Amino acid sequence: MKKFRREKSAFPALQIQERDVQILNSLADYRFLTTSHILALHSGGERNLQRRLQKLFHAGFIDRPPRQISYHRPQGDMVYALGNRGVDLLAERLNMERGKVNWTTKNREAKDRYIQHALMISNFRTVLTLALNNPLEGVIKDWRQSRELKDYVRIDQQKVAIVPDAFFTVEDAKSRMHFFLEADQSTMTRGRFLKKMKAYWNWWKEGGHQKKLGIKSFRVLVLCKSEKRKESLRRITKEADDKKQGSLMFWFVSEDKFALAEPESVLRSIWQTPKDDAWHSLLE
Repeated sequence: MKKFRREKSAFPALQIQERDVQILNSLADYRFLTTSHILALHSGGERNLQRRLQKLFHAGFIDRPPRQISYHRPQGDMVYALGNRGVDLLAERLNMERGKVNWTTKNREAKDRYIQHALMISNFRTVLTLALNNPLEGVIKDWRQSRELKDYVRIDQQKVAIVPDAFFTVEDAKSRMHFFLEADQSTMTRGRFLKKMKAYWNWWKEGGHQKKLGIKSFRVLVLCKSEKRKESLRRITKEADDKKQGSLMFWFVSEDKFALAEPESVLRSIWQTPKDDAWHSLLE
């Protein structure tokens, strides 16, 4: 069967299972996931789960965005998104808002750059979710990826937008830690990136985080494609705070420092701030 063309007659009477609903719900929550992400998040043998994804695709419950470029991922690691039949099923079973979006069209029109950016976020979230599988270490609460996070701040009399890629909270029995996430695809100039970090700094000074989200403090996590890019952005962010000494608000990491195969790696001392060259663990 073709990778991106459905054979509707292949599975004429697909019986939806509870695990299918869980997979569809993950795609609704994450937007895009690879085969590896789905295998990591959901129990079941690899061969059986891959076969199930094939059936769900050909039956129209999930999509394989055709503009994905496979050489960015391991061979055979397909990218999946929610299909129209999947949205309909979730709306019926989980009382979700269906809306009028044609998801098949939306997925077909998704550009590769948009898919790669979304997958960068999904990969970090998946790894962190798997790393925090012990309640004593903490759990992820209130993960948000929406335009509702957007806010504004003034810098030198200019109105500047703050549009985080995500916001989430890690909570354990004793504390809560709040994070904004920025997934850098190495396409933004250093000047524009510094302006973004200055916006966070001024927003914090003005209490925007308290007004918008009711939180007392936060960290900004910046995911980078490479160590070289990470160092470039980390060093320029030293200019973001008023004293230009580097703030502990901003935390940087390159993607190669953590892995889906070893989720606990994301919690280790792989993070650095503009303050100095010390290494930090995520939840310290």
